[in-house]
Amino acid sequence: MNLIGTRQIETDRCILRRIRPEDCEAMYENWARYEEVCRYFPFHPVSGLAEYREKVEKWVSSYDSGSYFHWVVVWKETGEPVGTINLGNVDGSCMMADTCYMLSPRLWNIGVMTEVLRAVLRYAFCEIDLNRVQAEVFRGNVASAKVLEKCGMKYEGTARQKYFKDGVFIDAAQYAIIREDYEGACEKRPPEGRGFERISEDLRGAE
Repeated sequence: MNLIGTRQIETDRCILRRIRPEDCEAMYENWARYEEVCRYFPFHPVSGLAEYREKVEKWVSSYDSGSYFHWVVVWKETGEPVGTINLGNVDGSCMMADTCYMLSPRLWNIGVMTEVLRAVLRYAFCEIDLNRVQAEVFRGNVASAKVLEKCGMKYEGTARQKYFKDGVFIDAAQYAIIREDYEGACEKRPPEGRGFERISEDLRGAE
């Protein structure tokens, strides 16, 4: 496993890069303050910009670790941050990690997160050399489940009443993709098309 940390990735419409302190206000305004964005997470939006700034400072300070993989998604057209995605809970002994993401509501339903997640999965398997990437989906989050499935992740089962939020126990579905699945899917993809993930000039992949 290669603990190379968070390096920049480019897709057709987005730049994935390290979070910077100056991103804080845009991140807060574009998605972190919205209840609708946090609806399918086990937490609510932060209480304000000051609280969110503390989170951003913590994330930025974590980049010293080669096992920390956390990107802000920048929309090329405007140059502004519109989301985040990570590879968290990295387990070197099992060569696996979780992934989690958030996106500004104004960019929902146009394939942005599918494009971004495909790029991160390529990074996970081709650069970090992971064997497994997994994700959880709250009951009712159909849109996120579709993103995972489009990226080749498979439903593995449901953890019943795993979370408790707003007085209700919530089921969480488990999705995952392993290296074998990923390599098989890559072989079936056309050589060119939308959504190129450009990690370097000589390492490219398409949807």
